[in-house]
Amino acid sequence: MTTTPKTWRRRGIVLVAALGLVATACGSDDDSGAADTDPAVDTAAAGDTASDESGEAVTIEWWHIQNNDPGKADWQAMADAFTAEHPNVSFDINVMENEAFKAALQTNLQAGDVPDLFQSWGGGGLREQVDAGLVQDITEASSGFIGDLSPGATGLYNVDGAQYGVPFNAGMVGIWYNKDLFEQAGLEAPADTWEGLLEQIQTLKDAGITPIAVGAGDKWPAHFWYSYLMVRLGGAEAMNGIAETNDFSVPAVIGAGEKIAELVALEPFQDGFLGALWEAPDGESGTMASQGAAMDLMGQWAPGAFATQAGVEGAANLPFNLGWAPFPSVDGGAGVATDAFGGADGFAVGKDAPPEAIEFLEFITNQANQETWAANSGLPVNPAAKGAVTDPNMVAVLEGLTNATFIQLFLDQFFTAEVGGQINDQTALLFAGETSPEDAAAAITATAGG
Repeated sequence: MTTTPKTWRRRGIVLVAALGLVATACGSDDDSGAADTDPAVDTAAAGDTASDESGEAVTIEWWHIQNNDPGKADWQAMADAFTAEHPNVSFDINVMENEAFKAALQTNLQAGDVPDLFQSWGGGGLREQVDAGLVQDITEASSGFIGDLSPGATGLYNVDGAQYGVPFNAGMVGIWYNKDLFEQAGLEAPADTWEGLLEQIQTLKDAGITPIAVGAGDKWPAHFWYSYLMVRLGGAEAMNGIAETNDFSVPAVIGAGEKIAELVALEPFQDGFLGALWEAPDGESGTMASQGAAMDLMGQWAPGAFATQAGVEGAANLPFNLGWAPFPSVDGGAGVATDAFGGADGFAVGKDAPPEAIEFLEFITNQANQETWAANSGLPVNPAAKGAVTDPNMVAVLEGLTNATFIQLFLDQFFTAEVGGQINDQTALLFAGETSPEDAAAAITATAGG
């Protein structure tokens, strides 16, 4: 099944140019108060999705993973605004933590009980759902608004020319760091080379500071390190080659495993990292929130999670200064510093979803709602909302996307669920020192059928 990854690879590369449209005006002086946008008041004019017909009563079952504010509150406000304009519509909203969501969704999908709208990252998992007949082709239903969104992001939810979902957020993974702890250690920012980062890890340790927080118990946060090193060592050519052959026993992957071994040998992580979750007081986000570690490799959603764990409203109110830096380059690697690792968040449409569910996707991605999302929770996929991104760290992420020469979609989403699961499993074993780089690559290859 080598055609599946190739298809998604092409769309992932398009994401670079498309997101450039969003980032272009991020440095503007637009101070129009987008952060104060009230979706219940302003969004009808922006999207014009309201209907004059009450129609038959409809309930939209919506599963999402924004279990923290402001994202959770934003989604609720948008649902309330939509139902105010569509009196016949109500929502059955199921909000779950990421890992709980994945487990519950898998159970429902196996039973054929598919939510009308559910969190999706596109990629191989979505293709499997398409092949199983679990999701709805919304190509025609979304044709009136899909062109208003960044084509690279929407392409991640397109399988063989048909649209099965809609993105709402895009971004890339980078190093979030505690500027105060860095200053205590006599450092300014994360190094731009791998060797330099390893030296900084030792400097932080010498200063009595835990260098890195990681939730290896959830596996996927650790896979960010493994995958990013593959990208840095192999670049676009190697990653495209893996997508075509499903062969992970190549120098970039084996070398990435060797770099993980170097990292682990320095003992840079918080106590209990092998069992730590991403989202827990003693997990990755909680460790960063309590200033128990100086760095965290994570996506653009990290500041909100830190704020929740710290018990404050918004990242601006964290008890420390937060910064963002791109992943370092690796000496001798074929990848370049502008190669990125990231993706998009969106919602797939269940096979039996009513037409109003697609209308709601149009509603949450109109300009006003995307401005609310960009100001409060993430990065927009609607270029018209670009002026709402004002947070310095989010501007930095967008600058990283603007400068990206290649974007690799999260590997546990890019490939099928089975292959993605094996990548995460082998990552956990590498972090525990329980497998070799060669054996990890061979195990993933065997699962992928390469």
